[in-house]
Amino acid sequence: MRKRWIFAAIIVMAGAVISQLPLSLVGPKMDIGGKTPQYGGTIWKGYMTGTDAGVLEVETSPGRLLSGNNPVHVWGGPNGLTIRAEAGPSGLRALQLEGTMKALALRDPRVGAVNGNFKLDVPDMKIMQRCDYATGTAWTDFLSQNAATFRWQGPALEGPVSCDEEGRIIVDLSGKDQAAEITAKVIIGLEGSYRADITAKVAASFERFAAPSLTASGFHKTGGVYKLTEQGKWQ
Repeated sequence: MRKRWIFAAIIVMAGAVISQLPLSLVGPKMDIGGKTPQYGGTIWKGYMTGTDAGVLEVETSPGRLLSGNNPVHVWGGPNGLTIRAEAGPSGLRALQLEGTMKALALRDPRVGAVNGNFKLDVPDMKIMQRCDYATGTAWTDFLSQNAATFRWQGPALEGPVSCDEEGRIIVDLSGKDQAAEITAKVIIGLEGSYRADITAKVAASFERFAAPSLTASGFHKTGGVYKLTEQGKWQ
């Protein structure tokens, strides 16, 4: 009986010591858009800074690990953006983003100040240095929230999120209403690059309103549809 109490005391003391270990000792030294996260607090209750994601709270639960769930939960984000994520030993395993387009602070001046909202919900994924797999959805209404700027109102866009063979995140968006049919494929590299291939098929009755805005944004009309390819840095 005495040995059991001694063993239990050792376990309690070891747990107390581990609970005070700095998160910086175990936090992954991954690259996020060219920036390395900085960690503070303990491994059970800490925080992450140093990236464009703002301050993120980090909580680790041994109970979740023992039950087969993702042990690390992360939440927070800069103004206008809410981030929720789950992670485990193999990296990022689930991600939810919700906020305004302006909060993304995109560098392209044509889209960096547009109104609108977006949602990203990827409940099953594996990302460390690359995107191994992802299953989720994305949505945005920015085309319908900028009628005064664009001089026409387009549809909301939504579609699946996945990974490609090169470890990049792929977002396939589409939407259709009486004004236009839009498709957009966005390729996001974890090192900070992006590429967007967008096609707009505009109804004849709306084209006189949409054409000037599309042309000013860099679209070219080919075969009856407007096309745009953009690539650059998202951070």
